[in-house]
Amino acid sequence: MPRRSCFRARDVAAGSHGAPLAPAFHAAMFAHEHETRVVCNLGGISNMTILDPRGPVRGFDCGPANALLDYWAQRHLGTPFDENGRFAARGQVNDGLLRALLDEPFFSAPPPKSTGRDLFNASWLQRRLSPFADVTPHDVQATLIALTAQSVAHDIEHYAGGCQAVYVCGGGARNAVLLAALQTALQRAGAAHARVETTDALGIAPHQVEALAFAWLAMRHVARLPGNLPTVTGAAGDRVLGALYPR
Repeated sequence: MPRRSCFRARDVAAGSHGAPLAPAFHAAMFAHEHETRVVCNLGGISNMTILDPRGPVRGFDCGPANALLDYWAQRHLGTPFDENGRFAARGQVNDGLLRALLDEPFFSAPPPKSTGRDLFNASWLQRRLSPFADVTPHDVQATLIALTAQSVAHDIEHYAGGCQAVYVCGGGARNAVLLAALQTALQRAGAAHARVETTDALGIAPHQVEALAFAWLAMRHVARLPGNLPTVTGAAGDRVLGALYPR
């Protein structure tokens, strides 16, 4: 079978960040004629797609999600992740630590922007934890939940304030504590009208969205159709993404 790859290369060559790539698929699958929606992927990194029927599709990375939550669970529970947020639910948000985490310049940078584990990793977290040695492990996990929820809510408030619904996909969609924290953060940010649901409500299981997005991009490549959105990545124009290597 042929192998398809290099989805970012042409977009980056056009002067872009090369990410996120899923918003074009989100727009094709989830856009509504009258309702402004946000599709929020809570993977290792959180990112959002803003689907506003009155304007162009927008999207960008928001910050860390499971990258830090999973690291902390692996370190203190010996498990791959904090199942359904139970470990975090035992803790309390430490406001001082949360402020220190949110002090990262990435959070205040305007879009288009993208990030990854090259920034939000164990070393990044440990540096910010060093003045907070007395914070318990479950309080750290609760604070990391708040970090993800508040960084996403902040971006929705600033860039998608009129949205009626936030549809979550990715591994974080299985974390009830994280989803509840996101709804609370939206209320505090003045976006209480935005309901939080998973993409199940739109007919696609949250854990399938990203795989389907890259299958869709592969289809676009074979059809020689653009797969990027310049309004999302900052590219100079539309580009056919990917490469095909026949065997």
